[in-house]
Amino acid sequence: MRGRGAFVVALLLASSARAESPERAPSHGPPLTVHVAASFGDGLRFNDPYRLASVLGSSAEGVSSTAPYVDLAAMITFGDPRKFQAGFAFHTTLAVAGVQQTILSPGFVFYRRFRNVAAYARGGTPLVVTPDVTWGLEGALGGVWFVRAGIGLVLEAVGDVFYGSGTREVTAAAYPVLSGQLGITIAYEVVP
Repeated sequence: MRGRGAFVVALLLASSARAESPERAPSHGPPLTVHVAASFGDGLRFNDPYRLASVLGSSAEGVSSTAPYVDLAAMITFGDPRKFQAGFAFHTTLAVAGVQQTILSPGFVFYRRFRNVAAYARGGTPLVVTPDVTWGLEGALGGVWFVRAGIGLVLEAVGDVFYGSGTREVTAAAYPVLSGQLGITIAYEVVP
């Protein structure tokens, strides 16, 4: 009986030593970084069949300015913050003048930080939810200058193509938009 008891104690000690060894420590997943941002922007629309008040060109295919807007963003990037990271982005864009328009834009992001600057590219599918429901495609390039460890100024160029109501000449029109935005971002690294 003593031999069995000593054997059981030896097994328990060996298994607890293995659980405490660093090479057998359980993995909790890769680190992640949470980014939030608030930006103010404006843009140019390259197809204006409705002859909006802000027409800059002379024809329906001409350029017009969009309404100024506020963009609220949240991103989650995965991986070592000193290397390339990939993740998900979600933007909510609200017009602050003219027609009250709301756009929700889920997508993906590729992000890289270098000391006090960062660069990223993102893409997604913006959904216009007010005043009329439609959708589009979006791509953006951005840069961040971190003035403090996790607080920075963000500058972003955004290209969109929205699909919407047609005209007499076109049954389903595409509306290309190019815009720029400037804002503040906060990045918070979470290490599991």
